Amino acid sequence: MDKQLEDKIRKLVSKFHLLRTKDGSEEFDKIWKDLNAEIPLEERREAGRILSDEMRKVRENRKRTDVNVRTGMGELCDVLSLSYIAQHYFQKDRSWLAQRINGNIVNGKPSAFTESELEIFKFALNDIKNKLSETILNIK
Repeated sequence: MDKQLEDKIRKLVSKFHLLRTKDGSEEFDKIWKDLNAEIPLEERREAGRILSDEMRKVRENRKRTDVNVRTGMGELCDVLSLSYIAQHYFQKDRSWLAQRINGNIVNGKPSAFTESELEIFKFALNDIKNKLSETILNIK
């Protein structure tokens, strides 16, 4: 598949926001129809794969404002060192992590974890759990 066609497919994903309105949906349908006409029949499977990959990337980077981490953590925010987690697992500062945990409004938008950041946060908590378990076993 030629590079220009691949770029057009990747740009199509950035137009998904048009689907939120009726006029936008019509505009998106026209863009999709025009693009689909350009793709040779034998390359449509690969085009679908590229589109799928781009959509997956967008989903991974989308902010998960539906997840309330603060409520899920309860007292753990007081027990754990958010500075340690922020520095060692995200290479960020404590305020960055606290904003996401608390859902603070930053630059007019609610702050939230992306899908991949949420996975890193889960990994961090699990890693700390394992370190605590090892420490408990080592205390005699």
